[in-house]
Amino acid sequence: MHNETIIFGIGKCGKEYVKRCVECNVDSIRIIDSNKELWGKEFLGISIEEPKKVLADNVELVVVAVSDKYQQEIFQQLTEEYKVLPESIKYYKETIVLSKEERYNMGNMLFEKKLTAGVILTGAELCSLLKMDSLNSLEYFFFHENHNLLDKWLHYFEAYERFFSKYKGKDVVILEIGVYKGGSLQMWKNYFQRKGNNVKVYGIDIDVDCKSLEEENIEIFIGSQDDRDFLRNVKKKVGRADIVIDDGGHYMNQQIITFEELFDVVKEDGVYLCEDLHTSYMSAYGGAYKGNTFIEYSKNLIDDLHIQYSETKEWSSNKYSAQIKSITYYDSMVFIEKKKAADKSISIQIENQ
Repeated sequence: MHNETIIFGIGKCGKEYVKRCVECNVDSIRIIDSNKELWGKEFLGISIEEPKKVLADNVELVVVAVSDKYQQEIFQQLTEEYKVLPESIKYYKETIVLSKEERYNMGNMLFEKKLTAGVILTGAELCSLLKMDSLNSLEYFFFHENHNLLDKWLHYFEAYERFFSKYKGKDVVILEIGVYKGGSLQMWKNYFQRKGNNVKVYGIDIDVDCKSLEEENIEIFIGSQDDRDFLRNVKKKVGRADIVIDDGGHYMNQQIITFEELFDVVKEDGVYLCEDLHTSYMSAYGGAYKGNTFIEYSKNLIDDLHIQYSETKEWSSNKYSAQIKSITYYDSMVFIEKKKAADKSISIQIENQ
């Protein structure tokens, strides 16, 4: 969709981004970097150029492919030193690189037509390619409504709709770990709010700046999700919640501690959701295949769900066996529904003639 895309940065982030572009056969990309020693060298057959020469002419899109730490510094350099228009600059996380050959998990969302070439898309450009009637209300909010920065895997929205739609228009309390820029809390408030019902959204984040993102019916607690004392204090303030969502730091100890402390907060018939479970397979988050991860931890809950049928004395009922109604896995998500208090499931044979 762009005649030419300039990629700024050829460090770790830049190399991964360029590699993805090459894999998807994206045409007309150029690489620039501030490091003079790299000028004239190549990466995957693409020359690394001096920014001043490439940015002398008007450019459609500059993708800043650097770590978060240097994002603002590069943006300032582009606008002040090279006079690039702010609207032409996108951080790499604000774009997506697609191939005409791949199929994508987007839930129920559909493209208007099949891609004919590899492309780099901004959020607005991706939205323009989707069938409007394939979007649910959460997806519509994500793409079309005004909100703070919001970062989501596209297949999550379908799963949200399946488990959370029953709360639309009802009095509902939501607790989400991980505030970031506040867009998700706004999304939940918008999704559940109808005329006459009460919606209360709580957020937890370790970043003190997140406190400034509070607004009507949105309250934010500042603290660490692996601090049990902090979480217990939050429980006292929140009381009970219909929905608890862990979209926090994604480290194994954080996910396990948060579940152990906050599953009690969930009301009967409520839902506990842990997102971004793929970190269970990523060493940077303490993950490893079959390691001490939240994925493996949550698999044990399947045993707790069926504890009444066990024939071993080494395994006894616990609070989870008495409270878990269902466990549903999606790609990178697990939804754990809480049932009304019950000790056993029962069965009976009946024949009516």
